[in-house]
Amino acid sequence: EVVGWSFAGPELHERLGLAGHDAVVLANPLSSELSELRTTLLGSLLDIARRNRARGIGSLRLFEAGAVYLKATGGELPAEPYHLAALLSGPIRRPSWREPAPPAADFFAAKGALAAVLDGLGVPWEARPAPHRFLHPGRSAEIVLGEAAVGWLGELHPQVVAAWDIDETIAAFELDLDAVPEPPTSLYRDVTGFPEVREDLAVVVADSVPAARVLAVLRSAGAPLLHRAEVFDVYRDAQKLGAGNVSLAVRLAYRAADRTLTDAEVARHRQKIAGALEQELGARVRDS
Repeated sequence: EVVGWSFAGPELHERLGLAGHDAVVLANPLSSELSELRTTLLGSLLDIARRNRARGIGSLRLFEAGAVYLKATGGELPAEPYHLAALLSGPIRRPSWREPAPPAADFFAAKGALAAVLDGLGVPWEARPAPHRFLHPGRSAEIVLGEAAVGWLGELHPQVVAAWDIDETIAAFELDLDAVPEPPTSLYRDVTGFPEVREDLAVVVADSVPAARVLAVLRSAGAPLLHRAEVFDVYRDAQKLGAGNVSLAVRLAYRAADRTLTDAEVARHRQKIAGALEQELGARVRDS
């Protein structure tokens, strides 16, 4: 955890590619470099990352929680939403004899850290593709609760990283915690002694369709017996799948609390799932 300045310089938004952003200007600043109130936690995280990288720290896992200051109209005091932001760079795991060169932190590493926060709070959320000028094109998303965007997620744009004299990929997210609702009351169910029925499906769908949308259709069509669904592989081959298509391998688990499921019951739900995928997404279940 780090604690950065609540103050920022007027050049911060230029370095982030957000020139013209309206910030609260201090009447009596400590210096010209700290003459505004911050509108994002990202600036202080990047400043601390640069300092650590310049001193040979190869793997960074930084987060900060604190207020940002958004200018209000009509001369009122600024709004002070409480944000949470995290920054990751370098290898995602320590090197070992089995893995001397672990993969570097990327979009999905930042998404995993965000999921640990929001899933731990029991809050339904999703990441939707969305452009941000300070994030890498195609590797950026907005954090959505219900239908409201409450933050951003992605890899920083190379030009932004270079503006802080850093020469490697940086992934980050920032979340408005004030917009996150109170965790719901936990409801517990009896643990059933009846076994799961597991199967894998290969779903061919347009590459533009998010995997989250595929899983949503699967879960809706497979209810109430479909207990779990998760994507575990992605396959691309224009000759076999058609141009612009992708095959998602999905692992399904069916379960009932009061009985052992029969093959016929599972087969009926599989047919419902296949029909819903075709009708709602134009997808098909691949035989092999």
